[in-house]
Amino acid sequence: MKAEIIAVGTEMLMGQIVNTNAPFIARQLNELGIEHYYETVVGDNPERLVELSQIAESRSDMIIYSGGIGPTQDDLTKQVIAEYLNEELIYDQECLEQIKQYYQDRHQSMSSNNLQMALTFKNGQSLKNETGQACGSLIHKNGCLYVFLPGFPDELEPMFINEVKPYLFEHLSNKQVLASRFLNFFGIGEAALTSRLEDLIAKQSNPTIAPYASKSVVTLRLTAQGENHAVTDKLLDQTQEEILALVGDYYYGSGYNYLPMDALFDYLNQEGKTIAFAESLTGGLAAHLLVNHEGSSKIFKGSTVSYSEYAKAHVIGVSQATLDQEGMVSEACARQMAELTCSNYGADYAISFTGVAGPDKMEGQEVGTVYCGFASRGQSTQVKRYQINGNRSAIRLKVIYQAVLDFIQEKA
Repeated sequence: MKAEIIAVGTEMLMGQIVNTNAPFIARQLNELGIEHYYETVVGDNPERLVELSQIAESRSDMIIYSGGIGPTQDDLTKQVIAEYLNEELIYDQECLEQIKQYYQDRHQSMSSNNLQMALTFKNGQSLKNETGQACGSLIHKNGCLYVFLPGFPDELEPMFINEVKPYLFEHLSNKQVLASRFLNFFGIGEAALTSRLEDLIAKQSNPTIAPYASKSVVTLRLTAQGENHAVTDKLLDQTQEEILALVGDYYYGSGYNYLPMDALFDYLNQEGKTIAFAESLTGGLAAHLLVNHEGSSKIFKGSTVSYSEYAKAHVIGVSQATLDQEGMVSEACARQMAELTCSNYGADYAISFTGVAGPDKMEGQEVGTVYCGFASRGQSTQVKRYQINGNRSAIRLKVIYQAVLDFIQEKA
């Protein structure tokens, strides 16, 4: 089976929003072993939507539409394709009652446009929306499967996983399981990593090995095929073992989009410990990356952004003598920043960041020079000096990643 993804919405063509649904759907199709070679974005235009659908029909067995099934006047995906296929739309009664009840519970008036969210194909199947109001739908016609999903990722993702994916698996002629695992590496470039794995990649067949780099992290996607998950797990385990034997020093964890701050969050949760940050050149970025995690209040005490010398001295409490004699970009300053922050916040651990993000030198120190202090309650404080390459944004992000991974390695 070959699938094609069509995202509907003029706002994507205008650059107002990014289409994050297509990568999600692609990963789900990959797990099912369904091939897909085309992804397209089309505006809210009936003629162009039909034209694109005709092209998709000529090369794909399944067309997945995302977007255009909401309550506004330009949400016409189901209506346009229903007319094109000469198929009747009806109201899904359960969905219709939920929409009406939603407005009644809130004592709000409901426009007639809201009713179109309950439309589904009479000769097709409704797809339940667990997190929103717009009903999804699918229909077989002329040897092609048409699937209609909402545009909001929070609605599309559970609908695909709970409604579409089981349906597809049930109707697939090939019951082979496709499983992927993502191995993440930091501190080595994509070219260097793949060079070390050259022989392994050259002989790949099952699992396949696909490298890609993003956000200073190199990821290897391993994909295995087998009759069940026990078979694919064994294949993935064997390949992972071979890979880590060659580049294991740079490996920090597995998981899709699993970044170093995710590893820190998991470690602190597992150990039941807390942490605080003292940030100079990172400007609160470390705190931002950590509090993005739900449940971070259990492990994160807080962060002080002490960007200036005054803040280091009068907010954190670094001694003026240290600042005068050693400077802000120094081992002594990083040590005091970490120790005082650990004490001030009552945290189990603290990490400090002070250095030169650029574009100019500071206190005679080269751009990319960073000192990080690692304080632990009741233990001696360690300080590491890093020399980070890249532009200002890259230096700030890379040093956070390097520091938290060094911290985990030291504590684990």
